[in-house]
Amino acid sequence: MKKVAILAAPGFEEIELIAPLDILRRLNMEVLLAGVQSDKVVSAHDVTVTTDTMLDKLHADKLDALVLPGGAASWILRDTPEVIHLVKKMHEAGKLVAAICAAPIVLAKAGLVKDREITAYPAQDVYRELNEAGARIVKDENVVLDGNMLTANGPGAAMLFGYSIGEYLGEDLQVAQLKEQMCYTGV
Repeated sequence: MKKVAILAAPGFEEIELIAPLDILRRLNMEVLLAGVQSDKVVSAHDVTVTTDTMLDKLHADKLDALVLPGGAASWILRDTPEVIHLVKKMHEAGKLVAAICAAPIVLAKAGLVKDREITAYPAQDVYRELNEAGARIVKDENVVLDGNMLTANGPGAAMLFGYSIGEYLGEDLQVAQLKEQMCYTGV
């Protein structure tokens, strides 16, 4: 069974956390919601989630993928040394690191985006950090895969982001069936 961790920090965008979590659990993956600062985390729009575990309990060698939701949480993730360490370990091990919305700035801080194709939320501060880190920003795609890094541009791409994580982890047939069951049309 594939094991995925999704990091939850204050100010996360709800759909960017819940959509991948829901999709991956429907694909029968073990999905751990991990608190970065607390086991109760309040989202950008005042939704409180209770996490399954905490960041300090996660180990790259026990995970197949790491998911970074966006929103204001992105800056907390970027500025948390333990997050940067885990992201680097996952990347070095060739495991999937997936970031949506503003969260690709975490990949930039970890030194992973130089000469890599990345999409992200189209905000000046986000693009500035990615440009300064040497990323090749893709503005016309909702989801971009470059090696073992998957990025998505924002809340509207959350479902596709979740399905893309499932496909990367080898669940292509199950993802196709799930899209049909969930009435996903890609629009």
